[in-house]
Amino acid sequence: MKHIMLASAALIAIAGAAVANPTNGLNSAAEVTLETLAPQVDADSLSAIQVNRINREVGSNDGLSRADLYTILAN
Repeated sequence: MKHIMLASAALIAIAGAAVANPTNGLNSAAEVTLETLAPQVDADSLSAIQVNRINREVGSNDGLSRADLYTILAN
């Protein structure tokens, strides 16, 4: 019984980590911002460089403007 409980706890921990780390690499604030500013953009199609820049801009003091987002998407 103890082994089943430990295995269950391990599975829950792994599942929680998978939800917290989306496959596209965007953090949750960046995902919300992307969906708000450019809902037509598929986050899974972004390059690693675009994802990093979006995450960085969303976390900056100025935030991410629509113009900045479209500049990142164009490059």
